[in-house]
Amino acid sequence: MTRADVQAILPRVRTFTGVCNSSGVATISFGAGTYAVAPFAWLIEDWTAGNQMICGKVTAVTATSCTVQGMVSVGTLLLNAAPFTTAPSGTVVTVAVLA
Repeated sequence: MTRADVQAILPRVRTFTGVCNSSGVATISFGAGTYAVAPFAWLIEDWTAGNQMICGKVTAVTATSCTVQGMVSVGTLLLNAAPFTTAPSGTVVTVAVLA
């Protein structure tokens, strides 16, 4: 078995980025023809320059795109009901895709 044979049967992980809208939702395109069926996708947690954690959830996946609900950590927990809030517009999120 050659290296090309092994690479052909092993799953590949790729990353894609998107930007959240005012509702904290990002639609990330994989590009037409990238996948024949919907791949497995998950959000990669990150930190902003202001030390806020960026997290969230992939809410939908198709063969050509995924939708992410972005969340960011709240600075002062004592004044808030939850440790996270909807990501503001412009928040960059990254997903990993396994296919």
